Amino acid sequence: MPPPARLTPTAVPAALLARASDMSHHDTSTYGVLGIGGSNVALPISTLREVADLPEALTPAPLAPVWSLGAFMLRDEMIPVIDLARLLQLDDGTGTRNAGDRVAIVHWQSGVVGLRVDAIHGIMPVARERLQTLEHHDARTTALIPAAFNFSNDGEDRLVYVLELEALFALDGVMRSLSAGTVNDIGVNDLEHSRTPRQRHRALVIECLGVHLSLPAAMVREIQPLEKLAPPVIEIDGYMGTAPLRKSQMAVFCPLILARLEKRCKASAGLMVVVTVRGQLMGLAATRVLRMIDYDPAGVMPLADNHDNANATVAGIMTHPELGDSLLLDESRFATDQDFLTIAAMYAGQQEKGHTQGEVYRRFAFVHYDAFGQYVTPLEQLDEVIAMPEGFTPSTNAQEGWAGTLPHRDHAVSLIDLRRLLNTPHNTPATDVLIVACGDYRVGFMIDNARHIEYLDAPANSLIIRWRGEQEPDTPPIEQCKRLIVVGTGANKKVMSVLCLETLATLLVDINAEHHCTMIDAASQVASA
Repeated sequence: MPPPARLTPTAVPAALLARASDMSHHDTSTYGVLGIGGSNVALPISTLREVADLPEALTPAPLAPVWSLGAFMLRDEMIPVIDLARLLQLDDGTGTRNAGDRVAIVHWQSGVVGLRVDAIHGIMPVARERLQTLEHHDARTTALIPAAFNFSNDGEDRLVYVLELEALFALDGVMRSLSAGTVNDIGVNDLEHSRTPRQRHRALVIECLGVHLSLPAAMVREIQPLEKLAPPVIEIDGYMGTAPLRKSQMAVFCPLILARLEKRCKASAGLMVVVTVRGQLMGLAATRVLRMIDYDPAGVMPLADNHDNANATVAGIMTHPELGDSLLLDESRFATDQDFLTIAAMYAGQQEKGHTQGEVYRRFAFVHYDAFGQYVTPLEQLDEVIAMPEGFTPSTNAQEGWAGTLPHRDHAVSLIDLRRLLNTPHNTPATDVLIVACGDYRVGFMIDNARHIEYLDAPANSLIIRWRGEQEPDTPPIEQCKRLIVVGTGANKKVMSVLCLETLATLLVDINAEHHCTMIDAASQVASA
């Protein structure tokens, strides 16, 4: 396989450069000649940036025409790819492309797009009088290739069609990524995420007494409302009392005291973050839970020796562009007082009691969210939840639900407005995105907001599907991904209407693809009629 070749002046023979320079007046244009599907097309050389190998794995474009192949990341830049042969009806194939195909990177009006091609034939200065005006049987083709010229290659004359980029980008389903020169317009923070190391470091940012704390994600087990707090049975600084958690009680502590940031903590809190500290479950009181974030350990600034809380069990201060500064807890030193661990162990032991002898229980987790209506999706189906970015590459086919594509963590994420697919009003901007990983690609579902995660401890075999959605041929994907389920037994039985976003993402890319609803289809029984 030949290495990628850049179509820049440095790659052109000096003799040809001199000739192009001599003829570079208003009556002559210089084109790059590309081979596609047994034919040839030409683009102004000023728009051709480089040629590279087309990756085998592309992020598909949901709801897009067959000639829109998807997108890939090239040096931290997202490149949407168009198959010119299919667009110009030179190839009626619908499958994936073969390894070894090439992609020409085209720069046009501050944007970048990739065109799949078979070969690069060369660069050709063409006088205006050599251009032949074309008329085609349909207006779209006439607009796309309005002219042609003859080109000699290896002693053979070939007809080369001139591609009109303005008409190309006017088509529904065509998009382009903003080029590096305009990266600030789409949000530098979004591109910075794509440079995050593959070893991800995550933390949950909470607020207590006006202090922002970041809890390493490995500590966090769940978040629950703290509606009722029983007084402590023993007076220990930092021990606030107990709160009900399902069928038992959870010891609740003030995280500021456990982190040695405060000596007294009497503030009321409306949330409890359940964490694991050296194998023990305990609850941490919180005023607010802000967001799960990614961070770079190299960017965490240690506390100065003369800091007011120099002995605090924190790894340091980290800064988030939206949330500001927070104190990152040091998991290895947090809550080292044996009294805290003893109290936590006393109540945590009750969590294992109360199940029927010999019955296997499991924890079911569901994400509740709003999309002009309240919906539920199994947590296992979501790769992550992020705030809606300020900038992304928009689609010209947004009326069908595909909003565009977002570069995120070395992937191109296809953004789908879930509210539009659900046929619900969507005049207000989305605030959150639910990202679903489907093999090598990612789909992000735009929603009004993510509300909370619900955890249900129930017998593993208690999940029953009451309704599996419409599965008839030609049924829209949004209808095929719906489930009505029952989880739990007795007084703890819950009926839930579930959207299987993993199924939806798969069907949006390929309506005929095999699919299943993770956690639901695998762990469930189907109720008899």
